[in-house]
Amino acid sequence: MTQLLEGNTISYLHIESNIPTSISEGTFISLNRKPPLKIHALGFQPAKSIPEISRWFLQKYGTSSFSLLEPFAGSGTTIIEAIQHNNSVYWLDYQPLSRLICQVKTTRCEPLEVLEEALKVVRRTSMQDIIPETINFANKDFWFQKPVQAGLEILRQQIIAAKPAVQPILWLAFAATVRKTSDMNDGMILAARRSHIAEIPVRSRYDVFKYFRYFVDKAVEAIAQWNVLLDTSTSHIVELPSQDARNLGGNWQCDAIVTSPPYINAIDYVWASKFELHWLGMVASDEARLNLYAHEIGTERLHKEEYKELGHTGNLRLDALIADIYTGKSYQATPGQNKLRARVVYQYFLDMKQHFASSIARLRPGGYYCLSIGDISKICGVDIPVAAILTEIACEIGFKEIFHFYLLLKNRKLNVPRNVAWAGTIKHDTIIVLEKPLQ
Repeated sequence: MTQLLEGNTISYLHIESNIPTSISEGTFISLNRKPPLKIHALGFQPAKSIPEISRWFLQKYGTSSFSLLEPFAGSGTTIIEAIQHNNSVYWLDYQPLSRLICQVKTTRCEPLEVLEEALKVVRRTSMQDIIPETINFANKDFWFQKPVQAGLEILRQQIIAAKPAVQPILWLAFAATVRKTSDMNDGMILAARRSHIAEIPVRSRYDVFKYFRYFVDKAVEAIAQWNVLLDTSTSHIVELPSQDARNLGGNWQCDAIVTSPPYINAIDYVWASKFELHWLGMVASDEARLNLYAHEIGTERLHKEEYKELGHTGNLRLDALIADIYTGKSYQATPGQNKLRARVVYQYFLDMKQHFASSIARLRPGGYYCLSIGDISKICGVDIPVAAILTEIACEIGFKEIFHFYLLLKNRKLNVPRNVAWAGTIKHDTIIVLEKPLQ
């Protein structure tokens, strides 16, 4: 297979299933994946990383005594691989729903107990006449039909009364039910309702209970398969108290960091899961939800005063690109957008620099940092070589690059309209391995 990329012909190495440790530096890979463990699909997380990358790293660089850090845990892809390789793992994430997903995947529970408790929950919902009103957020009536709201309120009240040991899995099934019974079009990553795609069906509260049972069954199926592997693992798993990847506190060290940082200007994770955050009671108000952006790398929620001035990072190439966005050299967006996007780019790399500095302090000498990130992002018509600039910044901090390769992205759909002059499609992930020098 060949493909034209930026005027050059790229040849891809076709690989089935797992990435071999023998690949050469700078290889472009087209990967045909096998179906992953069902546990990977448990819990909603947009733009998930794939387990083959962390698996490749552990096979190439890891040892049985390795301890890993996953600072952007997401849906727990790296954690799951570390557990299968018997590696101890530290993890964190600022997003409450991601933390719930990872907590479920790192805690053993009995599938039969989950099923029995779920049946009790559903049975109690049919006997409840009083409908509480505990959840409020902007435009709730637009996104959720009144009978659905009633069903969700009743269901969440009964989950609160369930056995504490199985509640986390029930909450994940509830989160999937919230998403499915909303008036958002199926398949959308971000909340969207477009009549020309598909008509929204009329739903009852019993549809809520039906979907809840369906998602409980899917979760039980996943954990039953996962328990077999979890029972044989000797991994020590620690959720760090820090929820900010820019400031990794504590008195501990690890042998490697394996992660996929957020893509610049790509996925709004808070917006993508806002219904779940509200209905699960993870945020108490719209303001509390918006406050989560303070913990987000390269947040887009910036005050006007912050992006009036052009930011300077000290990296000459990056600063020139930020200036091109700011002035609208390649694309003049709506008023204020060029300045905002320039500041988002500036903030993203500033945050990542802080993250690298905190990370290298947590690594033992000779330790590794493996990251997977989109190669080039187009912002206001300006191509930002994200992977290359992150590598430069990491090396300025004290890391040394020792390996990289490229992975062709397949079937990564956001289901949101894109202006190609404004924001292009990321074609490849760049996988980079950095090393902390021994001295």
